[in-house]
Parts: sequence; C-alpha cells; structure tokens
Amino acid sequence: MNPALTIAKKEYSLALRSLGTYIIFGVFLLAAGIWFALTAFKLGVADMRDIFGRMHSFFLFFVPAITMGSIARERSSGTLELISTLPLKLGHIVWGKFLAAWLQLATVLAFSLVFPILIGIFGIGVDLGAIVTGYLGLLCAGAAFIGIGIFASSLTENQVLAFILALAISGTLFLLGRLGDLISLRLFAAVEYFGFDYHLDSFLKGVIDTRDVLWFAAVTFIFVLLAQFRLQGANLLQER
Repeated sequence: MNPALTIAKKEYSLALRSLGTYIIFGVFLLAAGIWFALTAFKLGVADMRDIFGRMHSFFLFFVPAITMGSIARERSSGTLELISTLPLKLGHIVWGKFLAAWLQLATVLAFSLVFPILIGIFGIGVDLGAIVTGYLGLLCAGAAFIGIGIFASSLTENQVLAFILALAISGTLFLLGRLGDLISLRLFAAVEYFGFDYHLDSFLKGVIDTRDVLWFAAVTFIFVLLAQFRLQGANLLQER
C-alpha cells in the first residue's frame, strides 16, 4: 500500500477514536441543522443551495479545527523528527495527513445527508442533480481549506496558532468573493476570481465547471506542497 494511504488510514482511525473529533462533528452538524430548520422548514424552501452556502461558511472554523494538530502536534511532541528518520518521504507524511483530514470532512458531510433526505421526503420539485453537485463542490472547496490548514499546521508547534493562521488565510480567500459592496466593481471583478464563492457557485447551481475543479485542485496542491517545503526546510536547518 502507498505510504501516504497507510498514514491516512492510521490518522483517520485515530481521529475516529477521539472524543474531540465527535465534538467538532457535533458542533458543525448542530449549526448546519439549525440553519436547515430555519430555511427548509420555516421558509418552506425545497432546495439545498442556501444550506450548502452556510455549510461552506462553517468550513472556516470546522476545517482549521480538524487540521490544526495534524503537523503542529507532531512537531511539539517530537514525533515528527522520529517519523522523518523512517524510510518515508515528507510528501507521504503531508499527503497522508491531508487525506485523513479530507476523510473526516467527507464523513461529516455524509452525516449531513439527512438534510436532503428530509427535503426529498417533504419537499416538492427537489433538484437532485444540484444536491449531488453541491456536495461535490463542498468536497472540492473542503480540500482547498484542508490544504491551507495543513500548511498552517506546518508553520508552528502551537495548535491554537495553527488554527488562527488557517482561519486567517482561508478567511481571506473566502471574503474575496464577498467584497462587492465595499470596493469598486472594477476592482471586485479582478479579485472575485480568487474567492471561494466564485468557484463554488456553479456547483450549487447544478453545474460542474472544469475550471472551478482545477482552481480548487490548484489551491489544494499549492498549500500542501508549501507545507512539504516548510518541513523540508526545517529538517535542513536541524541538520546544520
């Protein structure tokens, strides 16, 4: 088995045995459930677009919470140096951590499938295609958030600081698509492309645009590779 997959399997298994993981999952699902109740039941809206948008907003806090200790915890405990002495490449470690976090995200989204099921039972004119693409969009956006979180976790041994850094970086990209009322239209048109909302919007409308998939993939790879380079640089400094 690929070393990265082995690490991902181990990290994911450890996460599912941690009470903290279920607390984070519970807070996310509770917040999403409250918003679902306010929109779908109270307003009688038979679609998931607004709920997906709100869940995307919750990623700002949910993803840093599940990634903040991915590498920072290993650095503070000294186990990262030990792992680095094994016949493993740093890339395997970083991508293994990434895949484990992404599986956690996929798991909590799987729990949220109760929302479209309820809409399907009680709603009329439900767009199943838009629900499927909406979830695909959240998985793509979530991967980019996780890449940022892994990078932030590689910068420090302090998990709280890693959370704050991930929140700051992902929050910047998140807000770039929401500055229309604050800046000129010409400037907004230039920066909007770099915002998460711009690339998630097509998914929420039921359309899979290859350009949006590639953008999320590019953000993911860039930040995961930056995390790898950060760890390689730290190792070189220690060897001197």
